[in-house]
Amino acid sequence: MEKEIIILAKSKKFYNLCIAGIDTSNGEWIRIVSDDDSISHAVKIEDAVYEDGSVSNLFDVVKIECKGKEESYYQVENYIYDSNYYWLKVRQASIKEILRIHPIEDKDFIFYNSQKKIPNTLLLEQREAEKYSLMLISPKNMIIHVRQWPNKKDVTMSFIYNGIFYKYLSVTDIEYEQRFLSLEPGDYKLKEGTLLVLSLGDCYYKDNCHYKLIASIIER
Repeated sequence: MEKEIIILAKSKKFYNLCIAGIDTSNGEWIRIVSDDDSISHAVKIEDAVYEDGSVSNLFDVVKIECKGKEESYYQVENYIYDSNYYWLKVRQASIKEILRIHPIEDKDFIFYNSQKKIPNTLLLEQREAEKYSLMLISPKNMIIHVRQWPNKKDVTMSFIYNGIFYKYLSVTDIEYEQRFLSLEPGDYKLKEGTLLVLSLGDCYYKDNCHYKLIASIIER
């Protein structure tokens, strides 16, 4: 089974990658996952490359050989890639093309509630046809927070979406996280019109909740 997607998110996951995009044929979300349970089904870094050794990037239109769809109760968009095949880059897409295929989404909430996380029990209550774990949005008042803790430094984001203030969502976009980790602790405003790809993460064992993640930041 071959899937052609436009890559819209390439973020960190278990020292490997979480990659997601939209199907070029219908605009639907697809998350590419591995069958390796030891890395929580992340995409191995060495697999997210083309035959010439170049690395896949945002906006690449890519053909990926998949073994099939592998839905979970919280991520219904997952397809397992076949590591026996190289990914094939077709071309690069523009933001204009992306928004034509998959317009900015307008939902009441980000992943079912107004918090930065959602209990797994609430997810299990959702109707199968209404489940989703990826979004493309353009919120207002986007602020990136760089905070220094005793043992680490982290990057989070707050913003307003449909009148709701979402606070301190973790940024897992590799490029933006590294860029802001190099800065002094503080708050940094992003320009209006910036697009965000949000993803619902795995269940955190300490509180049985799924956290909402900023998987990709797309300035335009």
